Amino acid sequence: MNIRWLLCCWLLAAGVLPAADRPNVLFILADDQRWDTIRALGNPEIQTPNLDQLAERGFVFRNAYCQGGMVPAVCVPSRTMLMTGRSLFHIPAGNAKTYDKPTLGGVFRQAGYATLFVGKRDNSFLAGNEAFEKVIYHTAPMTERAGQSRFMAESAIKWLKEQPAGKKPFFIYLGPPVPHDPRLAPEEFVKLYDPEKLTLSPNFMPQHPFDNGELKVRDELLAPIPRTPADMKKHLADYYATISNLDHHVGRIIVQLKESGELDKTIVVFTSDQGLAVGGRHGLMGKQNLYEHFKSPLIIAGPGIPKGKSDALAYLFDLFPTLCDATGTEIPKVCEGSSLMPVVTGKKAAVRETLFGAYRNCQRMVRDERWKLIAYNAGGDKHTQLFDLNADPDELKNLADEPAHKTTRERMEKLLAAERKKFGDPVDFDSQKK
Repeated sequence: MNIRWLLCCWLLAAGVLPAADRPNVLFILADDQRWDTIRALGNPEIQTPNLDQLAERGFVFRNAYCQGGMVPAVCVPSRTMLMTGRSLFHIPAGNAKTYDKPTLGGVFRQAGYATLFVGKRDNSFLAGNEAFEKVIYHTAPMTERAGQSRFMAESAIKWLKEQPAGKKPFFIYLGPPVPHDPRLAPEEFVKLYDPEKLTLSPNFMPQHPFDNGELKVRDELLAPIPRTPADMKKHLADYYATISNLDHHVGRIIVQLKESGELDKTIVVFTSDQGLAVGGRHGLMGKQNLYEHFKSPLIIAGPGIPKGKSDALAYLFDLFPTLCDATGTEIPKVCEGSSLMPVVTGKKAAVRETLFGAYRNCQRMVRDERWKLIAYNAGGDKHTQLFDLNADPDELKNLADEPAHKTTRERMEKLLAAERKKFGDPVDFDSQKK
C-alpha cells in the first residue's frame, strides 16, 4: 500500500477525506449461502480459494444474522433490510416501486460514487435496486442458473473497465442468485464433490421433532421426508458446487481490481441474505426457521480493515451504516442498524448484547453471548427450546424444561418479550392461531 493511500486512510478516519479519494466498495450478497460454507471459516470439505484469501486478509464476523421474515421467501425482507438499514417490522414491501427514504444505492450515488447493481430482479427490493445509477438484471430462466455467476461477474468486470480512471469512487452491489436452488453449476465444479465423501452435520435428523409451523413450505419439499443421508449428501454436493462456481467468478472480479490498481483502494464485503438448513440439519432443508444454520458469512476486507475475527452479534442491516462509516459517508438518520466499524477497529468488543429474530407468526428467537431461546406457536401447538451455544453449538440439547435452567429460561423469555416490544412486533404471538 503506497504512502498516498495510507494518508487517505488517516484522513478517512479523521472524517476529512474528499469524496474523490474515498475507498471503493464491492459488496457481494450471495443467495442462501450458509455461514459455514467457506473453507477458511472451518469447512475442510468445500473449495473456496478466493473467499479464503478474502477471509485471511480481512475481518470475519461469526455471528451475522438476517432478522428473519414474515414471508417464506426470507430473501425479500432480508434484502430490503440491507438496502434500507431498517429492521424487519419497519421495512416497505419488497415489490415496492417507490420508497421515499434513503437507500444504500441512493446514498452512495448522492455521495459522489459511480454505482452499479448487478443481481436478480425477483425476490429483491425493487426500489432499492433502481436507486443505483446502472442496473443490470439477469432475467434468464432458473434452469440456466449454472451460468448466472459468470454473467454477473462479466457484467461487473465490463462496467469496471468502462469507468474513467480516477474520476469517481465506485460502489458495486453484486447479488448473484446462487447457491439458491435449483443448485446448478458447470460440470467442472460438480466434479469437485462426491456426495458419498461428504459429511453431514452432527444435527442431521430424518425429520424435525415437532411442528415448527412451517414444515410443508416449498423449501422443505425439495427432498423426501424422512430425510436420508444419501439424499442430503447429494443436495449438499450440489450446494457446494454452486458455491465453488461463485467463488471462481468472485476471483475474476478481484483479479480485475488488482490489474487496474484498484484493489488496495476497495473495501470488499462478502455475505449472504441468510443461510439455510440444506443437508437435513434438524431434519430441515430451508430458511424458514431460526436455528444457527440461518446465519450468514460476513467478511470485510480492504483499506482501513485489519485482519481479525469477532463473535459480536450483528444484524445484516448493520451493513448499511457500517459501509457509510467505513467510507466517510454520512449515515442516514433512518438507519436502525449500528456501524460495526468500532468492532472491526478494536474500539469496542460488540455493538449490542442481544439479538432478536422472527419468522412469520409461528417462530421467535432471542440470543445473547451464550444462551439462545426459540419459541414456537404453530396454531396453538407451542414449544420452547433453550440452548447453551457455548457447550452445544449444534443446538442438540434442549434445556428448556430442565429445573437447573429454570432461571435462565425465565430471563430469556423476558428478554424475548422486551425485544419484540422494542422492534414493534405486531403479532400477538402468545395467543395467535393459524
